[in-house]
Amino acid sequence: MGSSAKPCDTAPMIAGACLCGAIRYEVEGPLSGFNHCHCSTCRKHHGAPFATVVEVPEARFRWISGGDSVFEYASSVTRTRAFCGVCGSVAPALVEGRMLVPAGNLVGDLGVQGGVHMFVGSKAPWHSIGDTLPRYEGPAPGWASEMDRPTVPALQGATHGSCLCGSVTFSVSEAPARWMQCHCSRCRRGRSAAHGSNTFYPLAQFTWLSGRDLVLKYKPPEAERFMVCFCTQCGGGAPVERDKVPFVLVPAGLFDSDPGARPEAHIHVASKASWYTFDDGLPQFAELPPA
Repeated sequence: MGSSAKPCDTAPMIAGACLCGAIRYEVEGPLSGFNHCHCSTCRKHHGAPFATVVEVPEARFRWISGGDSVFEYASSVTRTRAFCGVCGSVAPALVEGRMLVPAGNLVGDLGVQGGVHMFVGSKAPWHSIGDTLPRYEGPAPGWASEMDRPTVPALQGATHGSCLCGSVTFSVSEAPARWMQCHCSRCRRGRSAAHGSNTFYPLAQFTWLSGRDLVLKYKPPEAERFMVCFCTQCGGGAPVERDKVPFVLVPAGLFDSDPGARPEAHIHVASKASWYTFDDGLPQFAELPPA
């Protein structure tokens, strides 16, 4: 884990936490620009359209609590990814002397301007980038390349999906009943990303293929309906089944191929991250769309 040295008392401090609050930390500002990564490995880990991280020198990072809740998964020979073993939120990870901190778990206005999109050549086919930031087909300058997840053979008449390590797999057929880009604070913290991208499939259109027993559920105590699921081996996102609910929520970042459908709208935009701007042509609703 990171350094336990106390940052300068006069520096602006930015707090971060996982969805359940077990893991808490602080970073010393000011922060540099955002790195929006579209590689398939990041999409699988976050279960989101892309991951957004800020780089912080190890000496400017401090764990506050929850170190025993941090689990790690080696996604390649050069990269280890961390996550909360209680709620599955992505945790900061040390890479070559710097902490990579998921922006979705930082609190408040981060005061960061600019950034880049990288690994755009691996972008999800259903996601539209809605800004004019610089784009790199592969890694941005100073970033090492990490291999994309292996291509999964297409299933006839169905779309395949999986977690980061590939142990949890499933398929869906036909188009989802709904598909929303959700900016609520729970989706941002649960997915550790700018926003969630949630598809809803009727039970008859969803099939578990493997790893259902590896999936752990977490429901915030104060939430009426919200729940996240993740693979306990890698921390990658997983489909969400709820008792007595006739549909399955599938985080779109888990798709291994183009599902053929596209998101319908952005919802809970009134709660969106202050550091994320977008204009991709989709309708935007401050809360939920009209019934």
